[in-house]
Amino acid sequence: MTENKKNSGEACCCAPGEPDGQARYTGCLICGKPLVYEKEARRVRCSICGRELEANCSCEDGHYVCDACHAAGAEAFFLPYLLASKEKDPLLLLEQVMALPRVHMHGPEHHVIVPCVLLTAYANNGGELELDAALREAVRRSRQVPGGTCGYWGVCGAAAGAGIYMSILLGSHPLHREAWPFPQRLTAECLEALAELGGPRCCKRSSRVCIRHAAAKTAEWLGVEMPLAEISCRQYRQNRECLLLGCPFFPRRGRAAADQE
Repeated sequence: MTENKKNSGEACCCAPGEPDGQARYTGCLICGKPLVYEKEARRVRCSICGRELEANCSCEDGHYVCDACHAAGAEAFFLPYLLASKEKDPLLLLEQVMALPRVHMHGPEHHVIVPCVLLTAYANNGGELELDAALREAVRRSRQVPGGTCGYWGVCGAAAGAGIYMSILLGSHPLHREAWPFPQRLTAECLEALAELGGPRCCKRSSRVCIRHAAAKTAEWLGVEMPLAEISCRQYRQNRECLLLGCPFFPRRGRAAADQE
């Protein structure tokens, strides 16, 4: 990749679509090509909104899409969907939301989806919560978690989203002695589980893992039980880095053996 190409764009792990109007589900959202991650950030320009900022990632052709453009439009679909949903199973609800338009294979929209799905399932299972206000606060907080944190910070955004969920339920803040430890413990447990599975990243896998652990801790700490379905991934063919049988959500039957060859 030439220097000019690399400077022309970043983490195409974003962007609503390409110039011809056809949205990219995976890879660069402008051209569909694989992303290239750098050790050090550089100044880049978003191929969608034109903003300049520092980032570590661009596609092979140098396109970059900022986090805001990557998630643009997703919340317009999934927030009204969640407010209307009566689904009690957060994993089933997650699958429904991830199937909505503008939710890509990977991207920072998952950082927002995880706490919002958990809050909705909590309310639908009888948890006392002003859902509309809680969702707005979850969106505000989780938007601050940028894409790529799993690899660059050592903190997966889905795990941070689970911590945001628990902090909202408990009313935690930096000086709250009683509540402060619990979101930390949940986030740590999520990160431990993700680390055991290993990389490379998969936003779908991480979101499912974190929701399972958050549901378990919700029952233990708050007494609100959430049903959890057995999930088989439907997106693995679109994930270039899929762990296949190394992922707990990979289909164990049918085409599994053929896909691993």
